[in-house]
Amino acid sequence: MAAPFATRLDNIGLSMIRQIMLQAAGCANLGIGEPEFYAPSVVREEAIRVVEEEKILYSPTLGLPSLGRAVRNYHGNRRGDAVCVTNGSQEALFDLLFALVDPGDEVLIPDPGFVAYATVIQLAGGVPVRYALPAQNDFMFSASEFERAMSTRTKAVLVNSPSNPTGRILASGDLEWIAGFCRDADVHLISDEIYREVHCLPERPPSLADIDDRAIVLSGVSKMASMTGWRIGWVCGPAAVVEKANVMHQYTSSCASTLAQKAALAVFSPEGRAAVERRRRQLDENRKFTCDWIDQRLGRAFAHPQGAFYLLLSVADLGRPSLEVALGLLKDRVAVIPGAAFGRQGEGFLRL
Repeated sequence: MAAPFATRLDNIGLSMIRQIMLQAAGCANLGIGEPEFYAPSVVREEAIRVVEEEKILYSPTLGLPSLGRAVRNYHGNRRGDAVCVTNGSQEALFDLLFALVDPGDEVLIPDPGFVAYATVIQLAGGVPVRYALPAQNDFMFSASEFERAMSTRTKAVLVNSPSNPTGRILASGDLEWIAGFCRDADVHLISDEIYREVHCLPERPPSLADIDDRAIVLSGVSKMASMTGWRIGWVCGPAAVVEKANVMHQYTSSCASTLAQKAALAVFSPEGRAAVERRRRQLDENRKFTCDWIDQRLGRAFAHPQGAFYLLLSVADLGRPSLEVALGLLKDRVAVIPGAAFGRQGEGFLRL
């Protein structure tokens, strides 16, 4: 008989998102979180040039210095910051949490929030503690719920704005309050800003990097530049923190793809930035169309998104768990994600 599996994987399996996606072939796919566009032409052309003209060797573990400088400038070029380029922002999350969290440490995460947060914390030996973004308050930030979740065992706090799955954006005042609270409590503050370039506001959403020089930012080109499969993300923050995350990164993947890094550098060129803005405007048009269609044709309540490219549609009146509703739609060849995948506050909704 084979030896048993590692206990760290007890009660951990594929997320509801992946379970739905395994059955989504041939469906109208409103499930997976990626834009429909090609990567910008300037990025694709640079990738072709590199393949034809350069050797593609290992990069430094931290990433190409030129890409690190571009990322640091993108995040405000804070004094004392460093960057570690990773295989997508999810590896950045993994490396960072394994660098910060000891067994028994608590890490605050939003509810509803991205499915990987709780799982990676558990794999690192920590305890995920959810602070509610109450559904009855349109998933807006609640200082009282946040304070209620804090304890003497809290090691780090994670915020996500724009939010997956709600599309809500934290206001500058909320971010300032969170930053001050975490500074007083002396806990790490992690800001997942992978969707910052996808919004419907007159200006880009505020960044915690502009508010607190201790904030650690996770991001990447996957969502902003339609480059999900290129797998380029990063950790940007105080050098001492990034140095520890880089130790984990060294052993998880040695370095991010050198080809993808060189191509991703073009995202920060004038042509790349213009392409990102064009995609943002198109996604905003898609958002307006979808919201209008639901209002006029479906007549069903939903949380109006301010950013990202998700919409939480209420199905609470059906009196069935969101997973059951999603599986029913899957039989009708429509793939959506049950809100329960994202936490207790997501139950009664579907993520489109």
